[in-house]
Amino acid sequence: MEDQRMWEDLDTDCLVNIFGRVGMESLLLDILFVCKSWYKASLIPSCWHCIDFPGLSVDQTFDLCHQSVGHNTIYQRFASEFQIDKSRFSLTAFIKFVVNHSRGKATSISLPSYCTREAVEFVAHVCPDLVFLDVSRYLLFTTSRKHISDLMCKWENLVELWISWSYNLEQILSPISIHCKNFCSLHVCNASIRKDEALAIITFVPNIKYLILRSADFHRDSLVSILRSCKSLVLLNVRDSVGFNEVDEEILKLSSHISKFLCEGSKEERFIIP
Repeated sequence: MEDQRMWEDLDTDCLVNIFGRVGMESLLLDILFVCKSWYKASLIPSCWHCIDFPGLSVDQTFDLCHQSVGHNTIYQRFASEFQIDKSRFSLTAFIKFVVNHSRGKATSISLPSYCTREAVEFVAHVCPDLVFLDVSRYLLFTTSRKHISDLMCKWENLVELWISWSYNLEQILSPISIHCKNFCSLHVCNASIRKDEALAIITFVPNIKYLILRSADFHRDSLVSILRSCKSLVLLNVRDSVGFNEVDEEILKLSSHISKFLCEGSKEERFIIP
């Protein structure tokens, strides 16, 4: 009993500091039921500065594509806790509900798989001060890519971006070069770095400091071009990539100015399926 009172009597600023670190699921489904002071503190926008929507496994894809709740996820737990008909669960409405808690204070958001254009536009409208944005699970189709590029002008304070494709990379990097003056970190999943992709990086973000292209498919000359042109790089992660050898002398020499050049596991060979 004394321990419970101790936690209840914690200063609000202290609670907010803690609650801002516990994650979305605890904020939504655990903390608010502990006591009145915790509930009130959990509603303070500063608790919601970092919003990370969970990803989904392959077997949950069909459900959320049709806007119904997936199995064994925070979405299902939320629907059960608040007695929402699971067949009527709306991922878009859920995203809006969560993002609204931030009252525009969110600085970091990771979007879930298969969220709608409406949801992404809502995030851009409500959270213009984002510093970190992860759309690597959302951007699966060409239309989605173009949609995000059109919204980049909304996030002028953006510093770091995670995306899931490298095709037509200039669509994203061109508006970033115009609107996001503090941008310095790019993480591309499933990247294929050829001449056009390397040229987009060199042209639009030549002063990039942190570039993560792990497990990418490279043209060796494209990596060489990036190393020669991006002189501000502090971290370049190209581990486990294909298209160059990790002991390539020219590449190692060109990367000598980079504090952290990570290339372990990279191989020149490409696997050919018979």
